[in-house]
Amino acid sequence: TGLRRKYAKLSIGADVLQQIICNIRIRRAPTRHDNIDFKPIITRISNILPLSVVTADRGYDSEDNHQMVREDLHAFSIIPARYEHIPIWRTYGRYRKQMKRGYSRLLYNQRNKDETIVSVIKRLFGEHLMSRLIRTQNRELSFRCITYNMHRLTNLVISMMVST
Repeated sequence: TGLRRKYAKLSIGADVLQQIICNIRIRRAPTRHDNIDFKPIITRISNILPLSVVTADRGYDSEDNHQMVREDLHAFSIIPARYEHIPIWRTYGRYRKQMKRGYSRLLYNQRNKDETIVSVIKRLFGEHLMSRLIRTQNRELSFRCITYNMHRLTNLVISMMVST
């Protein structure tokens, strides 16, 4: 009974305007934290399309992430500070202090669309993986994301045809 089941952790980078998945990263959790997935995901997305605003949840809060988005990719980052109770003067980093002073809730709430994407994937294809091997589980998750994108693009095209 003391056995701990490993599960697949899916991190996605999405275009929230179109609600299309641009990049995914699959890990075995709970072995590591999410922060290590941020840079590869955002860098790969920036190669696909220009970024203007990058939003992420508290799990990705680090000054390095803010610096990469703002200085290297020339976009605006909204990643709330992880520890709210620590005063601003004790918070490390210029951008993290900025987040503590306040940020646009309207822009940050766009991140909810990422959660919506994951929820739709679970609703359409189920939340359990059928595969037993890690390699085939990764493939199964990847195919679910590809299928989601096809589903979403089909709906976008149909809605455009209906509206014209």
